[in-house]
Amino acid sequence: MSKWSLRRTLIIGINLAVIAVLMITTWNIYRDILHEIDEVFDAQMAQTAKSIASLYPVDALAESNPKEIPLSSFYDLGEVDDGSLERGQSGHKYEHKIGFFVTTEQGQPLAYTQQALAFDFTDRRAGYHDAQHSGYTWFVYSYYSAAKSIWVHTFQREDMRSELSGYLARDQLYPLLLMWVPISLIVLFIVYFALKPINRLAQDLRSREVDQLHPITTDLPQELEPIRAAVNVLLARVDLFSKREKRFIADASHELRTPLSAIKVHAENVQHANDPVQAQQSAAAIIESVDRMSNLVNQLLSLNKLDSSAALSNSTPLQVKELVMAAINGLSSNDVERFQWDIDIPEITVLGNELLLTSAISNVLTNAMKFSPLESVIAIHAQTKASQVVLSITDQGSGVPHDVLQHLGDRFYRHQEHSHIEGAGLGLSIVAKVIELHQGTLTFKQAEPSGLVVEIELPKVEG
Repeated sequence: MSKWSLRRTLIIGINLAVIAVLMITTWNIYRDILHEIDEVFDAQMAQTAKSIASLYPVDALAESNPKEIPLSSFYDLGEVDDGSLERGQSGHKYEHKIGFFVTTEQGQPLAYTQQALAFDFTDRRAGYHDAQHSGYTWFVYSYYSAAKSIWVHTFQREDMRSELSGYLARDQLYPLLLMWVPISLIVLFIVYFALKPINRLAQDLRSREVDQLHPITTDLPQELEPIRAAVNVLLARVDLFSKREKRFIADASHELRTPLSAIKVHAENVQHANDPVQAQQSAAAIIESVDRMSNLVNQLLSLNKLDSSAALSNSTPLQVKELVMAAINGLSSNDVERFQWDIDIPEITVLGNELLLTSAISNVLTNAMKFSPLESVIAIHAQTKASQVVLSITDQGSGVPHDVLQHLGDRFYRHQEHSHIEGAGLGLSIVAKVIELHQGTLTFKQAEPSGLVVEIELPKVEG
């Protein structure tokens, strides 16, 4: 299947438009020429009739026999001009196509040309009218001279006028058609130079290396500005994604290196340990490091899966209270029993993926338990605000400094004061991504007198 060409479309389209304009112009010229020729010949017929009437001698009216004006024959012409076969010293071949007829008021012929005898002038009407003779249309002008009481009829054959107008139109058509050639070349060059910025843009993108994601600064016409803006936005997104992936790989490498190093140290201790107790402790440390690394890998895979999601699937109306209870039931019962729970959630519904939202709430609850003292209260409240549902989870931990709140949710971010607590700093990153996919917002606030408030805001489902 051939590709659609903008250049070919422009060239063919403009040339067809030019040809159409030339043809319409030629047709209008032909009609105007024909009209003007009719005007001139009609005026000539009227002038000839009046001239004959004025010059016709009064004494000739008394003659009993009409005078016949001799008509030259093309074949009987004497000398013919070297440059033409139509004209001769004795006349012109078109004399057969024109003539006149003079009659008395009663219709008696007075003077006429040869072909006039074939016409019927008994119906005498002043002015212009048409007549048919020998398969031709003739234009007739009849004039009545009241001073001399005579009728003068002049006539011309229609094809003579058409032939003349055709010659004139042809003479106009040739220059117009010849104009199409230079116009076509001009159109070709205009299209070439007009599309040159597109070629420059393509060359700019084609010549870039993989890591050259800076914005396009090539000088482009106004019509291509939306394309440049869209491509620059795309390049910025790709650049941002690339930087995030590089940072992700670097952070992941760092985080995986720590448990691997710990496993190696403890494995060497087991290998060289002479004390069974020490060997058992090293083995337990190995298991703990493996669990930590397994948890880290699972979180990395979850986060990577969320990053590659183009849209939510399996979205259904969900009761917020059921989501929270499912998240709590998924936690370790021993951990849950170590805290007091203040749950106040009315019957409100959101639209989303049950598995993802449950996982996000579970991550927030895990963090709340991890950083809160035993037997403290973890409050889970929900309310509606306009068209949004706000789910807040408040713990009674040590809280987070104001300058740290903005970094919560960043990948692998962990506050120095919490470095001794197990974790990789990916939990809240997963929560933030899930909420973003659900077109919601995730905010962090300090609780009074201490602790952290995590607010999840999601669109409410009406009804």
